[in-house]
Amino acid sequence: MTNSPDSAIGLGLLLPFQIAQLHTALNAQAKAIVSRHGDLNLAQWRIVRVVALGIENTTTPVRKATGIDKSQFSKMLSILEQNGYVTLRPCDVDKRQHVIELTKKARLAHERLGPVLDERQRHLVASLSEEELAVIYKAIRVMAEAAEKTDFAVPPPISEED
Repeated sequence: MTNSPDSAIGLGLLLPFQIAQLHTALNAQAKAIVSRHGDLNLAQWRIVRVVALGIENTTTPVRKATGIDKSQFSKMLSILEQNGYVTLRPCDVDKRQHVIELTKKARLAHERLGPVLDERQRHLVASLSEEELAVIYKAIRVMAEAAEKTDFAVPPPISEED
């Protein structure tokens, strides 16, 4: 459980640990839901979802929108194609990209699973007030920008000889 006394959240550990714990809990919940409604795994579902919602349909933007690393994304896309969920064709504008097109099988999977995950979204959001939700969305944007910094000026440790 995410907020059990021995979890990062329950222990009051640093924010990155708590975010990781929440991420793990949300993924576990989503995996359980996705696995009950077909043969897609969570990464495959996310690809189908992004394309089905019309958010993106070319490989790099879909990969970035889903947050899947390059090698995993390529593997998931190949499996989706092999299993008849997507077809790929070269992008007319950028030949390095492929356009991801959902098959009837993928659209049916989306019609079956989409409403369940939409209800999950409503459930998660309903646990927060409008003000809390606005703060969370703003905090996520600000933290995402802050997470891009990797160099921090830290003074060298003081040696025992000094």
